[in-house]
Amino acid sequence: MARAEGPGGPYLTAIQRAFQFAREHGRDCDLADFLVGLAAGSGPAAAALDPGSGMSLADVAAVSGGPARERGNYLHLQAQEAATSLAAARDQPVAPEHLLIALLDQGTPEVTGLLSRAGLDPAPVRRAVLAAIGAPADLPPIPLPALTPAGTLDRPPLPVADLDARAWAVLRWRQAHLPLARLRRADDLRALIHLERAAAWRVADRLELGDDQRYSLIWQHAGQVGQLAARARSDLIGSVGPPRRPRRPPRGRWRPNVTAGWATWFGNRRVGAGDRWFRLRTGWHYRGCPEP
Repeated sequence: MARAEGPGGPYLTAIQRAFQFAREHGRDCDLADFLVGLAAGSGPAAAALDPGSGMSLADVAAVSGGPARERGNYLHLQAQEAATSLAAARDQPVAPEHLLIALLDQGTPEVTGLLSRAGLDPAPVRRAVLAAIGAPADLPPIPLPALTPAGTLDRPPLPVADLDARAWAVLRWRQAHLPLARLRRADDLRALIHLERAAAWRVADRLELGDDQRYSLIWQHAGQVGQLAARARSDLIGSVGPPRRPRRPPRGRWRPNVTAGWATWFGNRRVGAGDRWFRLRTGWHYRGCPEP
């Protein structure tokens, strides 16, 4: 197999074609589009993805795609990491064939569905590309890297029904006792958001929950806190942003020779002090909070 060099290599070119195909059809790229990008190239991967019916895989995808298809960069990353790991394990440059094997072993409904609509059986396709990289035809499914935790990047959080019941009960209690009447300005709302995020993190720590639960709890709790705060103080929503920079002194006055990092450091200290002051003012609202 020819070694892929730089961004123009067959592997990256196939991925670029996938994103271009999705853009041309007015949607985000999904894993089925990766198959289209691979099929539009040349070499063993493209040959294995030829439906042999006079239609290309792009033709099939163009008429069968729909808005309900799963999309997510976290799935793209998993497939690409698996392809890279497979190539490294075989001491080969990563190529379209490695990516195709990763997509087949990932087995998402988008990939299997497009292959089925094109009349392609995944098993013969996989054997063909395994032969192209010199791997045995009965190679077990390759290990897939762990997905990014639910609720991070663009991977959806776990639904509330799937959250740890003990942790969610504590957070529901906190939602019912939020000090919403104490919100006077944007800094108060920012402090409330910070403190509730920290509370969700502590609950996950105490229960020794995994990252899927941890980040989903934080995401879902933050959503509930945001909705309750919006009902109580709609005028503050949209005003929460990064701390304002210190104002520039008037021209001609002496200015200390301070690096930009100091401004960030002082800004963070200011935010931390504001959070602590808000916690002191509102701590009584949380008296009786259940322990997880």
